[in-house]
Amino acid sequence: MDNPSREKIESVVSRISRIPKSEFADDVLIREELGIDSLMAMEIVATLEREFSIEIDETEMFDIQTVGEFSQFVEARIRKSHG
Repeated sequence: MDNPSREKIESVVSRISRIPKSEFADDVLIREELGIDSLMAMEIVATLEREFSIEIDETEMFDIQTVGEFSQFVEARIRKSHG
């Protein structure tokens, strides 16, 4: 993987959810297939905000369904914040 932001995002999600990074294909459904619930998602978001010094509005995440969409969403916030 050539994207260090994506690698770090997946490491955080893996650590908190205890799901191996090998299961994080772009089209995998976050809630249905990985079983990440809202409490776990809040912990993931808070950790990513700290690690990347970004702010994430949780209401913007309601439409995110897949691992790929989530990674793109967070990467966009990183670029916006550090661009």
